[in-house]
Amino acid sequence: MNERRHQFVRIRFVAVFAVLAATLSLAAAESGLPPSVAAQGWEEITFEDKQSNRYATCGADCVEIETDVSVSMIGRPVSTDLSQLPFLTWEWKVEGPVTISDLTTKGEDDRAVAVYVTFPYDPKTATLIEKLLRPVIELVRGPDAPSRVLSYVWGGFGKPGDLVESPSFGSVNAMIICRNETDPVGSWIMERFNVVADFERAFGITPSRASHVLVGADSDDTGTRTRAFVRNILFAPK
Repeated sequence: MNERRHQFVRIRFVAVFAVLAATLSLAAAESGLPPSVAAQGWEEITFEDKQSNRYATCGADCVEIETDVSVSMIGRPVSTDLSQLPFLTWEWKVEGPVTISDLTTKGEDDRAVAVYVTFPYDPKTATLIEKLLRPVIELVRGPDAPSRVLSYVWGGFGKPGDLVESPSFGSVNAMIICRNETDPVGSWIMERFNVVADFERAFGITPSRASHVLVGADSDDTGTRTRAFVRNILFAPK
């Protein structure tokens, strides 16, 4: 009974969040996103009762993210054939110390910076939560709205390569720790990850396409301030 109650509470929580997240991009023009950032194709995703991060451009396909007791993300659509371009590459940099946080615990899972990849909904492999929420999400965002997410995270106290299930969204959102508080700050670091292999490791199936890329930061739980930079997010062949 306790396990069923836990699952019901989680489904209700995810349902509320999904409806919120699905409607936010429709109001992106009303957010505080600078025109120079919007011109690069980004839309902001904000959260109710949460202070948003501050974003700025830092060159061609380069975004600066300042998080100060705040949380939000920016995203843009892609249509990537992962059979041809299975790798995701980018560069990022963090200024200042990285706060230690616990990515496994809701309310303690802040991150200095993260890069996200979303994937199309597949009814054949969807979880119960995905199937229950799908009609609501499609009502707001249409039949092409994405479903599962891989999060590449700089933060937490885990080891690089660790795979962590999201404490808020469970099996539909897998986080991979790329960097933690021991990695050097103040210099650009290039990353290259096999999205197909990471998706297979997280969800047990092979993805065919990617739908969106997003970047963001989260500091509302730890009450800290961090400035990060992300540039040149690209899908690449083997």
